[in-house]
Amino acid sequence: MEPFRPYLIGITILVLAFAWYQKLKPKTQEEIDCACDEDEKPSFFKSKAFLGIVTIFSVLMLAFPYYSEIFYPDNKKDIVVVSQSDIQTIKFDVEGMTCAGCEESVKHAVNQLDGILDVIPSYENKNTEVKFDNTKTSKEDIEKAINSTGYKVVHK
Repeated sequence: MEPFRPYLIGITILVLAFAWYQKLKPKTQEEIDCACDEDEKPSFFKSKAFLGIVTIFSVLMLAFPYYSEIFYPDNKKDIVVVSQSDIQTIKFDVEGMTCAGCEESVKHAVNQLDGILDVIPSYENKNTEVKFDNTKTSKEDIEKAINSTGYKVVHK
């Protein structure tokens, strides 16, 4: 679905704009002169309040990648490094990350492992840099953690 996200956002905005236009457009003289039974109150699903709720919900969902990190617990942990020579930094090429929410998902999964010192994912560069203690975890474990998120480590 991710490749279609920009198109779906555009369609959502157009549909909401059309709905608001239909709800707020002034009545024509012909509609005013009509003696139809419009005295009854419209149902909640046809009201401005419902349209407002749907609009707010849509805006929140469209902006989700920018605030998704609040749903991940803080993975700060105390790390004791026995030997500086055991510290290793590896850059993984990761396929499929397209937003900041993707970065947070990868960061959260890798930080669950023991011995992880730092995780710097980048959807723009399509990679993740991991600094870790190689006596406590391995490159293979980190790769499995990244792959478990739905994004794939690419071997070049």
